[in-house]
Amino acid sequence: MTQMPTRTQVVIIGGGIVVASVAYHLTELGLTDLVLLEQGQLSCGTT
Repeated sequence: MTQMPTRTQVVIIGGGIVVASVAYHLTELGLTDLVLLEQGQLSCGTT
């Protein structure tokens, strides 16, 4: 298991296609300090 960071600029909750797209576009804008949280496995439909 990966350790959670203690600080971040952006926290995104959920792992669907829209959330993944938002995370992608934020990184395209230059944000590199973001965390995406998903209840289960990314894109597994649990949210």
